[in-house]
Amino acid sequence: MRRIDRISSQGNSLAVTWADGGRSTWPAVWLRDQCRCAKCRHPSGQRLFEIGDLPARPEISAVTLIDGALRLEWRDGHVSTFDSGWLADHDLSEAARAARARQPRLWGKEIGNHLPEGDWPSIARDPAAELRWLEAYHTFGFGLLRNVPVEPGQVAEVGDHLGFVRTTNYGKLFDVISVPDPNNLANTALGLGVHSDNPYRDPTPGVQLLHCLESDAPGGDTLLVDGFAAAEQLREEAPQHFAMLVKVPASFRFADKDADLSTRTPLISVDDEGRVTAVHFNNRSFAGIDVAEELVEPWYEAYRAFAAILKRPEREVIFRLGPGDLVVMQNERALHGRTAFDPNKGRRRLQGCYVDKDGMESRMRVLRRKLNGAAAKGAAE
Repeated sequence: MRRIDRISSQGNSLAVTWADGGRSTWPAVWLRDQCRCAKCRHPSGQRLFEIGDLPARPEISAVTLIDGALRLEWRDGHVSTFDSGWLADHDLSEAARAARARQPRLWGKEIGNHLPEGDWPSIARDPAAELRWLEAYHTFGFGLLRNVPVEPGQVAEVGDHLGFVRTTNYGKLFDVISVPDPNNLANTALGLGVHSDNPYRDPTPGVQLLHCLESDAPGGDTLLVDGFAAAEQLREEAPQHFAMLVKVPASFRFADKDADLSTRTPLISVDDEGRVTAVHFNNRSFAGIDVAEELVEPWYEAYRAFAAILKRPEREVIFRLGPGDLVVMQNERALHGRTAFDPNKGRRRLQGCYVDKDGMESRMRVLRRKLNGAAAKGAAE
């Protein structure tokens, strides 16, 4: 835990100099809104006040350091206390915010022999093993589970363990198998270029699970491409194309006799710091762009450049799913596809489902909290 060395306040801000020489500052309005006292927070952690209840420009009248915690007295008589560890965890400096941001590990073909994977029976019974797998999954944007029972419906069981299965017009789960007169090219034997699933939905499914039940047919190998790595490569090679795909939304649509789904979203999404947060790429469901005429040709030039990067061999990870293998993919990052297969020489059957991304993120945080709490308790005893 960082130790506070000196404190200073200008009334509308607070500054802390740490024993390691670092310095952190917080605006007073931010600190007042973050007050943890019983008057401001319910035991659940939720706020007991509305933003309009607070002074528009709160002022700190006095600051005292007591046993490693800061006691702030406000001009209106309110008192707030902040532990030094909490303040360190909420440092607003650029370096601290960057350190808190999730740092995905970008990848390409080179990880083919070192895929993030885990044994499902072990993960299902051992929270520590599950947390290790979840952390690898979040780092790479996908993960493999081995030895999942080869039984129909197991993909939804896994999905509900890791998060919450999302029901769509395809049902709670769906089969990926070659059928006559399909409503989706996934249910043919054709090869499929890498893509994000269901970009025509709002919101797009955050996570896709695919469980292999049969794989006797020649072909049908799984392709994965790190959409974040491809987007960063586009930014490096052609920043004007990257900016175009961030700025101008594409339209996606799926329609059959029971559904008509459509939305507009950029192919590449970024956060307020410019970090890539999502990639939506699906040639089969792309429905064009609805933009000013002068943007059309530059957008298509950028679209083609991005598509070419996604098809580079060094970007592709190729592997074969066998019965009992299940791949879990962040749908807005790990773009997936397959090679063609021959249904006349064997069967290929996968079952899939969708899980909301935040459910899996919650699962990881809860497991981490429980395991860290158990470790701390054990050390204290």
